Amino acid sequence: MVLVSGIAVVDMIASGLGRVARPGELVFCSVRPSLGGHACNVSAGLVRLGLPKSGLRAIYPAGRDVFGEFLAGRLAGQGVRATPVLARRAPTSLDLILVARGEDRRYHADPGANIEMTAAPVLALLERLRPLVYYAGGVGLLGRFDTELAPVLRRARSLGAVTFVDVVSPYGKSWAFLRRALSSTDIFHCNADEAASFAGESDPVRAAAAIRRLGAKIVLVTLGGDGCVAAAAGAILRLPAFKVRIVDPTGAGDAFSAGVILKVRGFLKKGRAATALSAEDWKDILLYASACGAVCTTGVGTTTAVDSRKVEALIRRQGARVAGATGVSAAG
Repeated sequence: MVLVSGIAVVDMIASGLGRVARPGELVFCSVRPSLGGHACNVSAGLVRLGLPKSGLRAIYPAGRDVFGEFLAGRLAGQGVRATPVLARRAPTSLDLILVARGEDRRYHADPGANIEMTAAPVLALLERLRPLVYYAGGVGLLGRFDTELAPVLRRARSLGAVTFVDVVSPYGKSWAFLRRALSSTDIFHCNADEAASFAGESDPVRAAAAIRRLGAKIVLVTLGGDGCVAAAAGAILRLPAFKVRIVDPTGAGDAFSAGVILKVRGFLKKGRAATALSAEDWKDILLYASACGAVCTTGVGTTTAVDSRKVEALIRRQGARVAGATGVSAAG
């Protein structure tokens, strides 16, 4: 069983923009609502990558509004068994995303119900399900849940789960909550900007090593078109990116996380501990996860292009090149 918790968002994605409009100007493009937020993207991605639906549960915050109904409907349509935690006052979180050709995405987010999330409903599911993997995504934007992250992770580990933490830059607070939680974090994932902000190191290799010294057992830093870096199994791994035609990069990091979870779960099912995996094991995990992230960018939205057959086909075409160019060195 995999339990996924974290932020939930309705992404309003404006894609196909030749450029962002000037003040007062009208620019035509495609605007569509999409699943968004770590809890939605990772859980939907896991199902699309082949995780049995019976082996997955998701829990996420939402408002008592039409957008909350949209999230519930889309997740059910993907076959995800999900529990919404309905906020008393806040609306469902919305994110307006502008995707202009040749430019990075521009986000305009309302945190909404995410900041009312608490730990109690997550702890209840942990006790009932006793999952192999517990994933907490979008921490930094989860209000009271963030302050309770450390004890949640400790309880998850005491119940036998591998803990996986995926962050966003903190909303209205410092990184202190995360420092308290790292000693109970088996797998930690962030992007280059988040790594630099948290670790105080602009170089992703040094940042990954610094975060590992702070307590996380395995640290994964995704670098977009520059691939990814990992501090794991006493080594530093650096993988280049797969080459694909990018339509919309939204959700690539969450697809990467889904790929990591799926592969780690496979090792756990064979009786292997995540913290006992070798550098070669992590090279294989990261190759698959990076392909998941790359495939995600070939369609509009956070999960629409994620597909196990596309991932496998991409690995057949480019896997040897990526694996051959992967650097593995001893951790300093």
